[in-house]
Amino acid sequence: MLKTSKIHTCVVFDPSDGKIVHIHQEVTLQGGTTPAEAEIEKKVRGFVANKGRDLQGLRVAFVEDTRAKDKHYRMDSKTLKFVELPDPGRGGRQRQ
Repeated sequence: MLKTSKIHTCVVFDPSDGKIVHIHQEVTLQGGTTPAEAEIEKKVRGFVANKGRDLQGLRVAFVEDTRAKDKHYRMDSKTLKFVELPDPGRGGRQRQ
């Protein structure tokens, strides 16, 4: 079985409201070469631009991925941490 040696989580977001535009994970397998963050950022910016999104005013950050798969988040631009959003299916209340 292949083992992971490094996972980079790169988030593109609007710092004015924390809205996440794109999340990219770069996985390096054991024995592989880990790319520099600048190289990953260039690739991610290309992905976002190819989707027709204007990158002006957006921020790119490398963060620890602490998200749960069934929840929605925004990015706190000061702490660079995911902030859980209220569940729209539950009347805007936070999940317990």
